[in-house]
Amino acid sequence: MPGTPGTPSNGAGSAAAQAALYRSAGGIRQLGRAAPLSVSLLMFIIFAQALVTIPAQFRIIPQISLGGFLSLLFVVLLIMHFLMRPYVVREIRWSTFMFLLFTAWIAYGFIFYRLTVQGIQNTVIIISSILSFMIAAQVAKSIRAPTRAIVRAILIAIWIPAVIYVLAIPVLGFGHLEIFAPRSLAGFLLIGIAIHCGYWRHGSRSDLWLALFLYAVVVLSLSRAAMGMGLGVFILAQLRLNSFSGWFRMLAILSVAVGLAAFMLLNFEPLRQRFFTGDLSAAVGGVKINTMGRILAWTTVINSALESPIVGKGPASSSEALVVLHAGIEQPHNDYLRIWHDYGLIGIMLWFSAFGSMMLACRRQYALFRKWGARETSLGASTLLAQITLLALMLTDNVLIYFYNMVPIFILSGLVLGSIPHAPLLRRSAS
Repeated sequence: MPGTPGTPSNGAGSAAAQAALYRSAGGIRQLGRAAPLSVSLLMFIIFAQALVTIPAQFRIIPQISLGGFLSLLFVVLLIMHFLMRPYVVREIRWSTFMFLLFTAWIAYGFIFYRLTVQGIQNTVIIISSILSFMIAAQVAKSIRAPTRAIVRAILIAIWIPAVIYVLAIPVLGFGHLEIFAPRSLAGFLLIGIAIHCGYWRHGSRSDLWLALFLYAVVVLSLSRAAMGMGLGVFILAQLRLNSFSGWFRMLAILSVAVGLAAFMLLNFEPLRQRFFTGDLSAAVGGVKINTMGRILAWTTVINSALESPIVGKGPASSSEALVVLHAGIEQPHNDYLRIWHDYGLIGIMLWFSAFGSMMLACRRQYALFRKWGARETSLGASTLLAQITLLALMLTDNVLIYFYNMVPIFILSGLVLGSIPHAPLLRRSAS
């Protein structure tokens, strides 16, 4: 199974900075150790994501699927755990506050609009993500933070369905639906690609090959949007525009990616059918392509959202609008339109403020990792790539209501922001 190799040290900084750290080394003792219950809960939630869409195929009661039940179970466990350890790591307080504002605005929708099962389930996913973010930061802040073990668990949870899907292809064919929803699986695998590419950026060639294998599975799933986003992750992972060699590397990767995409599109018949048969409601360079009903869904959601553009029409109202007008289309396949329709422009601004503040905080922490030569440097790169991937997926998919997309990325973000870039130096000095 894939590992998470360390990052070569780039030096610990100036002598003056080191001296300051030595003087404050005793403070490391105040951080405590990672609570076994916290780690166990995160591991339980992470490995549950390996099921991907399987729980959604089974019903506990007509209104609630097994997936919905598990989401409710996770949020109850997370809330109970946080009440036991009600501490918010300093580095995540602003992001947490903004996410709580976003959640409060969602609650406003429940008060002034009708309460629905789907609306509750969608909200539970968001709350679970925020709580996972907070607990992951607590764990990373501890003296002996099991950061590598948690990242490895996320990768294993991603690789399990990838391997199962590949093994089933000889029997069920390309893009098969019998085990996992291929589009959802592809979005989940993109997180693994982002993680491996982050480690590749910082020197691990083995992670490049692991990322390429996961990308091959994405191609075999016939998920077109995920294919394009996966190529984008490889390019972003090597984006270094401050030197000639950086430009050359980026252009080389871009050329290979475009050439590979063109070859697959021209020679892989299942992929050709996915692109060039169906509704053909969009055109790229004069070539009509299949949008799988997305243009129709987006038009419907936009027209409905314009009826209440500022405050929205309430949680899950976008799905209700689609079901009424278009049989077989239950989701808007664009989470930005979903947020606008359900929570209005106010909701959009709160979401970008919350997620943007988390990304900026992770970017600052990543810079500190690089400065101190911390082992978490690769993790910082991986997390930023995963966050960008999530924002891209929101353009064509329903990421906000997928537990297996949201929670892993929020856990990664919590690990990054809770980690102490200079922790190895402090620990050595404290001892």
